[in-house]
Amino acid sequence: MSDLTPELIADIEEALLGDWDDEVMAIVRQPYTAGVLLAYAWRDGGTHIPAEIGGER
Repeated sequence: MSDLTPELIADIEEALLGDWDDEVMAIVRQPYTAGVLLAYAWRDGGTHIPAEIGGER
């Protein structure tokens, strides 16, 4: 596989990550750590998670 160019990386990020907020992008750009996205999703007691998938009711 050839090396990815900065332009291609930017295009991929724009297409796949699009409008994610800065906090999520900071998590995504760091080395993988188990549970980080889960902890982020459940911040503030789950108020950011729709009730139909188990968030705050």
